[in-house]
Amino acid sequence: YKVGSHCYTTMMTGWIVDVPEGVKYKDHVDNLFREHPEYFPLINGKRKVTYYMGNEPQPCTSNKEVIRRTAANIIRWVERAKKLSGGAEVMIDFGSNDSTQWCECEKCVAQDPPAERESGIKSTRNWIFTNAVAGEVRKKIPEFKLWGWSYANYSRIPAGVKLSEDIGGVMLSNHYRCWKHALDDKNCVTNGKYYRYNHSWDKMGRPVFSYEELIRAGTLFLPVEKEWAQTMKYYAAKTKNFQGTVTEVCCPDGTYSPQNKTYSSLNNWNMMWQAMYMGMLFHWDVNEDIEKVYEKINSLYYGKGWDGGMREFRSCLHSLYMNAGGCWGFGHSTPVGKFLNVPGAKEKLEKYLSSAEKAAADDPDKRALAHVKKVREYFNRTWVKAYDDYINNFREIKAYPLKGKIVIDGKLDDPDWKNADGVTRFRKAYSQDNPLAEYQTSVKTAYDKKNFYIGVECLEPEMDKVKTTVKEFDGPVWNDNGVEIFLNDPIMGGTYFQICINADGVYCDGIVVPGQSFNKSYQSDAEIRTSKGKDRFFIEMRIPASRLTGSDLLAGSILRMNVFRVRVLSNGGKEYSTWSIGTPHNVETFHAVNLASQRSLNSNSKEVDARAWSNSSFNEVKKNAKMPRGWKTSSTKVPASWSFADAKGYRGSFEYLLHPGSSSNYFLTFSGGYIANSCRLKSPKIAASCRLRGKGTLYFSMLRYTAKWKSLPTKCVHKLSADTKGKWQTFQFEFPRPGDLDENHIFMIQTMGKGTQFDIDDMYLTARE
Repeated sequence: YKVGSHCYTTMMTGWIVDVPEGVKYKDHVDNLFREHPEYFPLINGKRKVTYYMGNEPQPCTSNKEVIRRTAANIIRWVERAKKLSGGAEVMIDFGSNDSTQWCECEKCVAQDPPAERESGIKSTRNWIFTNAVAGEVRKKIPEFKLWGWSYANYSRIPAGVKLSEDIGGVMLSNHYRCWKHALDDKNCVTNGKYYRYNHSWDKMGRPVFSYEELIRAGTLFLPVEKEWAQTMKYYAAKTKNFQGTVTEVCCPDGTYSPQNKTYSSLNNWNMMWQAMYMGMLFHWDVNEDIEKVYEKINSLYYGKGWDGGMREFRSCLHSLYMNAGGCWGFGHSTPVGKFLNVPGAKEKLEKYLSSAEKAAADDPDKRALAHVKKVREYFNRTWVKAYDDYINNFREIKAYPLKGKIVIDGKLDDPDWKNADGVTRFRKAYSQDNPLAEYQTSVKTAYDKKNFYIGVECLEPEMDKVKTTVKEFDGPVWNDNGVEIFLNDPIMGGTYFQICINADGVYCDGIVVPGQSFNKSYQSDAEIRTSKGKDRFFIEMRIPASRLTGSDLLAGSILRMNVFRVRVLSNGGKEYSTWSIGTPHNVETFHAVNLASQRSLNSNSKEVDARAWSNSSFNEVKKNAKMPRGWKTSSTKVPASWSFADAKGYRGSFEYLLHPGSSSNYFLTFSGGYIANSCRLKSPKIAASCRLRGKGTLYFSMLRYTAKWKSLPTKCVHKLSADTKGKWQTFQFEFPRPGDLDENHIFMIQTMGKGTQFDIDDMYLTARE
């Protein structure tokens, strides 16, 4: 029988066990605060009343009476729990309120060693308090041991105190660990932190168990069951003091309040039943065989549906989940919608489900078919819905720098391709409504200082009919089955490079200048290889950076890109599709490929946006946005990453509009104010390019701040006066990055002068040496 959790305040105030009959809990706490404000935290020079275990500061943990009261209430709680549980063993998780704020009185602060005080760590203070409370409890209940927590800003090993023998052990908070990679995977940016964290506590020599946040895996229908079982095996083999793990799950027969009685709550257990079963089984016997157990439980649950297609469905689901770029854990990293961003993946999974339903219908146990049908329901409500949401919200593509080496062999099996983001959802070209292509294509990109890498996967169910007649370099490859790559450095304006590759790897390349035809004088020096599978073929290529930008590729640079798929078969079948909307050669519809920095995590273990300059296309829409204060607009949306000045005298009017005929390509029209976006480019020079329509004067400036965000003089980097006569025009300029490289910059665009109004789109800032 377990009680406790986030409970420092509720244990001190006596929630449940120390409130007089007939008195409301809030009134009880208010009375206690009036009589003894010193029990409560000192925050900003004043004692603050706190009631619950949520986002409220901790009580005054150095106060001896707080320690005594807390211990006394725990003793009452244990005795009460023993009666309620029929005499079963009682366990208390003694954890802080779910807040990083602690009392600021002199006695409390004096408990923090200097190093912890400087970094905001409260480990020593927490364990002084926990030791003291546990000691008081054992004076009355010698056989009982309190379990403490390692959590939030007291996760580190304490520097100034040892854990008392009165404490039974420690619960480690592995909330945000990555479930796609092993804990000791050196290439996983997330688990490197948790590997060090777990092993540092294991070396303390005290019993520990980990809290693994898996409830979201059930909510999102993610196949993490084998990873949980493997985690048990890891702890057993690699640690001495681990006792196991705990997690949360919503039980299907639970009692829920109306606001929490949701589809997700009622189906959470069933959407992750394999994980629940295997997690508990491997706690019981860590030596069980993962694959044998997995086969046994699924064949029992799905009956004939398991051999009929459900095995293949789960295997494919797991493969898509594991092979998507980045990490996955509670509240961070890879969007579930990206898992289906592979050509033919959704259709293949639906085929397996149909096959499993057909087989399960012949099973004498009617539950088998019901279980398979539930899987289809869960799949549609989670993966398919997330995929639709993902592809309907346009995002700039991020290309990540290589961690290892990409071998150009046409196989796309190097680790850096798994780390890369993929783009699919190709649409038919030369079509009025641009429906989705029947035969999908996926594109991935990566880079290093000297090269740009492109990987293409083309779904092709009729591989024996693929037309590839051109055999010589620079021949008319565009007539064959293959792809055409279009690349543009924003500084090139409307000029772009074009590389056509057929399914055999034969290619031609050239340059296209506005108003002129394809010129083969340009040589990309690309290295290209292809490979063929049963229902798809792959193209892998490396293009020297010198042939694209004339210089090294730097984090913060931007390339614009389109990929055009030419599907022609020997029997006359044809389909043309493109990843950008519009004609394949229209530079204005090319996607922005942002050369990002390495994937990294913030302090909450959430993946940060690795782009140095975000939403240059204005096509990323801010979610749940509030309209800028003081601006005149009829729009109900605003572009993500961009902010609007709210100081008086700097507000104006704006409209956030779609280009005619598009459902995802936005631009911004504004006047009388300024807009701004964070610029994290660290290069000596910055090249700028934007498309404008309108007339008047614009000032482009850098708002400068020190590394600690102390304001510095603003620097105007460019002034532009123009009248485009109602037509879109591209403007370009280059400027030295102002100030020191460790400064923080915000790029500001300001309209100046009476009658100034501009439409703006494709505001690119790119790094230059």
